[in-house]
Amino acid sequence: MATSLPLELLFEIATLLRIDGASLIPCAYVCRYWQAALEPLIYANLAVYSDSYHKEEGQRGISLTHFQKLTSGSRSIRRNWIRKLEYDIIIPCKIFDWTTSENSKYSADNQLRQANDFAFQTAMFDLFQTLHSWSQHCRLTLHLGLRGSQHIRWPRMEPDTLPCPTASAALSFDYRGRRHIPIPPYRARFINNLSELYLAHVQCIDKLSFLNQNFDRNRHHQIWTGTVQTIIQHCPTITELELDLNEWVRPDYLQYIQRRRASLASLLGVIPDSLRVLHYNGSEDGPWKHSLPGLNVIPSGIDSLAINLRNLSVHLRELKLARTTLPFDFLCPLDGKGQPIIGSLHWPYLKTLEIQDVPPWLPCGQWTSNHTVEYRAKIENDNWNDRIHDAERRWNGTSVMNDEQFHRLLISLGYATQRMPCLKRMTFRMECYCRFSLHLHNHSNASTLEWQSRAGYQPDSRVAKAWKFDLDDLRIDSSPLGICSVILPRWPPDEPI
Repeated sequence: MATSLPLELLFEIATLLRIDGASLIPCAYVCRYWQAALEPLIYANLAVYSDSYHKEEGQRGISLTHFQKLTSGSRSIRRNWIRKLEYDIIIPCKIFDWTTSENSKYSADNQLRQANDFAFQTAMFDLFQTLHSWSQHCRLTLHLGLRGSQHIRWPRMEPDTLPCPTASAALSFDYRGRRHIPIPPYRARFINNLSELYLAHVQCIDKLSFLNQNFDRNRHHQIWTGTVQTIIQHCPTITELELDLNEWVRPDYLQYIQRRRASLASLLGVIPDSLRVLHYNGSEDGPWKHSLPGLNVIPSGIDSLAINLRNLSVHLRELKLARTTLPFDFLCPLDGKGQPIIGSLHWPYLKTLEIQDVPPWLPCGQWTSNHTVEYRAKIENDNWNDRIHDAERRWNGTSVMNDEQFHRLLISLGYATQRMPCLKRMTFRMECYCRFSLHLHNHSNASTLEWQSRAGYQPDSRVAKAWKFDLDDLRIDSSPLGICSVILPRWPPDEPI
């Protein structure tokens, strides 16, 4: 009876079981006909954990050792079925961010962090050695993340630390003298550059994913940005990268923020030219409160992150950024007068450009919306320490849009999109006090450029020139939302500037 079921019906049953969260493995044991039909579905999405000896109760997936047996020798045909591999790297102890403070004897180079790094390094070496022999035609997505073991008898806190539930809060900081010294976040690293010797190159990885997801098994990757760079360098044929660095850092740990940004800039500079899709979710890297000055995250004055991102973007088909602090002219650089310095830049593949949840400040710490004169004087005479500690004292909305910065944004995007022949959609959204958003919709017969600003932004002649429209052609909505739009006969134009 089972062997007489049509494949279409069998696949429909399998689909319904997967929707309900049921395992297909028991079905594969019904008969060889069902096994041959269902195994490609079973192996399409696998969860693998690194430690064969410490599987947690209810933990999904199989050990790396078991995975090696299932995909080697006569069973190597299964490699072609695997599309997504979720790799849980089991470490002795999960160190949570901003939950402890240090005493006078604390050192970040302690046994617990060393044990975590060693477990991480071993797990990565073993996985990449396993995948090293796979053909480049076996294209798969690799998700990486750390999970703390519940079995190893390691202490749950680092040595010479104290519990500090308010370590992430302003209450644990005092400009006149620190009340506590919180421990900066732990991020997994390779030890002593051994990755150059022992981390194998893998040709079969099509997409790398480093995500922070509270809804998916509370999965946070907790891997240092420089280590992510090393992993990417050993995946020379990747076409997609998902990188989530939306990991809040206390503003008074500015050097940590600056190092993380510099490490990200270095990472973007070494990504293979094969990459076509980049999804990056960053962290705002802002002050304690929006009524305080912004943070300068580029102390050298040279924004290598913006430069390397621009250079990388010319190879991309899709670029999506969120919560990323960037200069508004990062795609097409402008001089001090707002004139383009575009050179030979060209984006032949780019179809989708999305920049969401943009922070209201630039990498140098300059705000893109200014306080009124009266409110600025009030801030300068105020006590920062009291302002930080007072939970009720927030930005009261007394701000004025810095029109020149938004002129530069539209000018830069105008000249850049002229050199994007495949562009279908462009979005820029800043969810702050001026609520600014910009959209370009490309259609076969015409294109529409639309922006919306609570502050009532109006472009100047330089913006009109960059987008090749006449200021008299603007359509202005009289509603409080401040929507403006203009029809562009053809975009990008046949002859870009």
